[in-house]
Amino acid sequence: MSAPNNLTEAFKAHVQATIRLTKVALELEWTIFTRFIVGVIVATTLTIIYLVWTLRKSKKPLVIWESLNKPIIKLFRSRIFAFLMKDSNPYSGSIDMRVTTFSRGFCIGLMRDHHHNRNPFKCIHATALATFAQTIGELALLSSLPSDKDSVVLSSIELEYKKKARGLITASTDFKMPEITKENQQIKMDVVIKDRTLDTVAIAHLIWILETN
Repeated sequence: MSAPNNLTEAFKAHVQATIRLTKVALELEWTIFTRFIVGVIVATTLTIIYLVWTLRKSKKPLVIWESLNKPIIKLFRSRIFAFLMKDSNPYSGSIDMRVTTFSRGFCIGLMRDHHHNRNPFKCIHATALATFAQTIGELALLSSLPSDKDSVVLSSIELEYKKKARGLITASTDFKMPEITKENQQIKMDVVIKDRTLDTVAIAHLIWILETN
């Protein structure tokens, strides 16, 4: 009878040892995983601080956007870009907009429907739409300037309203710089504003004055 008892006790001891070994392994793996996560968070935070500090005075929005195209940082790109944009265009922060796609001459942004953006008719205010369209258009234009020393000034903006704007709004423009033939040349561009159903809410017709240096 002693042999079966010894076998049972040995089996129990083996199971207990396996459980203890598994717990130790899990604790070790969890410690490594925790350290890895903390390391990633710290590295990401320091990188964001560094990028914000070095890019805060940049006048080249496309350079800023491309500089934020880094692993993990890309997840926060729109928010960081919006934060940096407030330095050169503070009023853009009043409409809670985010740039989602940006390349030379091409820009798409989102604007959320908030109470402070609305008019008495419970839709997005015309000035919010105008600010949104102007900001998207300006980004596309600035990314297409022939020289870093050139600048643009808005001369005219006309909004052609199609329907009331409610909910999530997008604005987009696909701009190609025309041939520059004179100083203070007028540049025309359109920005299309759509709602979440892809219906056109408004079309902004912008006229800029290009000041070459």
